[in-house]
Amino acid sequence: MAFFNKNITYSKADIPTKRRWYHGRSVMWICLALVVLSLNQILPDTVFEEGYFRCLFPLIRVTYDYTLGWSPIPMVYVVLFVLVVRAYRWLRQMNKGLWFQLSRALGGVAVLIALFYLLWGFNYRQTTFQKRLGIDSMEMTKTQMEDEFLQATAALRTAVIALPDEFKNTQYLSHASVSDSDLRPAVKEALRLMQLPAIGRVRIRELWPNGFLMRWSTAGIYIPQTGEGHIDRGLLSVQKPFTIAHEMAHGYGVTDEGACNFIAWLACNQSADPWIRFGGAISYWRFTAAAMPDTTVLHALNSLPNVVHDAIQLVRLNNAKYPDLVPQFRNAIYTSYLKRHGVKSGLKSYHEVVHLVYHYRQTHLVDPVLK
Repeated sequence: MAFFNKNITYSKADIPTKRRWYHGRSVMWICLALVVLSLNQILPDTVFEEGYFRCLFPLIRVTYDYTLGWSPIPMVYVVLFVLVVRAYRWLRQMNKGLWFQLSRALGGVAVLIALFYLLWGFNYRQTTFQKRLGIDSMEMTKTQMEDEFLQATAALRTAVIALPDEFKNTQYLSHASVSDSDLRPAVKEALRLMQLPAIGRVRIRELWPNGFLMRWSTAGIYIPQTGEGHIDRGLLSVQKPFTIAHEMAHGYGVTDEGACNFIAWLACNQSADPWIRFGGAISYWRFTAAAMPDTTVLHALNSLPNVVHDAIQLVRLNNAKYPDLVPQFRNAIYTSYLKRHGVKSGLKSYHEVVHLVYHYRQTHLVDPVLK
């Protein structure tokens, strides 16, 4: 018969513990994500316009830009590395139980959701550009579209005239250096003209490998969890000014795609750099041309200098190098995402830039393109 020996001491490690069926830290992130989603639904728009977009978000922007924003390594690669390591550890620890691992997986998703809204996503609740410009309807008549196309064609011709001859060869059109630092002053000035916050130094990185974004029918992307914008390394130089400016506008808190295109147009056309003005002019011209009959577009093209023809042909050939992957799937997902966040027109919002620019021309005495 064994007797209990009162002189033997037991450590805490010797006492069997009951294994929890959930991951505590993940539960906290899940709760935070639910709170964030609830606030996004119940708080009025004015709270997000005045409290978040104009007060809190600029602080977040400055804090990031003057710390992690100085990193020579794009933060998207750091975030991806962390996600891969976490996923690997998660797979190696499946012995901890199904419900425990499921709570960890949901916690990981909750982290991404919470950071998305806290670091940027609340900006979707700001005042729309349509209201800022006092536009009652985003519909345009056929005559208005034709007038804007003619304006864009004239602006493109003016931009070509100001372009130095050494900029007009195919090598320069394809490979001239364009960076975020070249566009930042013009984007910040465009934001100030629209009375929008322009604090910080948003970074726009070129994402490797070439064509990675273009194969998903996009030239650039802003990722809130990294605090940086990204453009495809496969873009031609002539495409970069407008694309960089668009993603930079996202970085400063503008969410609507048409509004970001408007800021890109305004920034490029007010830049002191003739190459940036040309890149912005030809990118915007293509938006206006998309709504015109082929015969009208061909007639306008015949009146434009050869450098415009060369640029358009180079862009077409470059796009053909990176054909779309399942474009219907991408379009359906992104349209759903935009509408979920209040952009009712979905992917069509990109082309609303034409109406925004047209209205801006009509309501401002000095046209920034032609001044």
